[in-house]
Amino acid sequence: MSESDLIFDLHCLQRRTARKRFRKDILDAWDNLCAYCGSDRAHTLDHIIAKAKGGPTKRGNLLAACPTCNLAKSDLDWFVWFRSQLFWSHERELAIWNWLSYNHEASIAAREYEELCRIPLKLPVADVDS
Repeated sequence: MSESDLIFDLHCLQRRTARKRFRKDILDAWDNLCAYCGSDRAHTLDHIIAKAKGGPTKRGNLLAACPTCNLAKSDLDWFVWFRSQLFWSHERELAIWNWLSYNHEASIAAREYEELCRIPLKLPVADVDS
């Protein structure tokens, strides 16, 4: 194993660990409850503005969501979709608006994840014996 291989593995480990902390930080902020329906099965993150519509993978654009809501919302506008659901509640809508207006730059997990994502991964170089 070369020095490049070790550096590659180190970057992957750091990025993976940062991603896990980033996800856990968001899920914990929502008490592991779906931001939409309130279910305690929230183990996915939903892009409020869908990635398909240019939504960034940043903390302020991600909500804890149960798989059912995440799949049902798809790439629809969250506000229109949420308002049409039988489980809609004023309290959860306000919580989502508060999340959207909050300054997420203060989150340590978000900063660490974004900083690590800026570092390009170096692919391992195979040792070629002459």
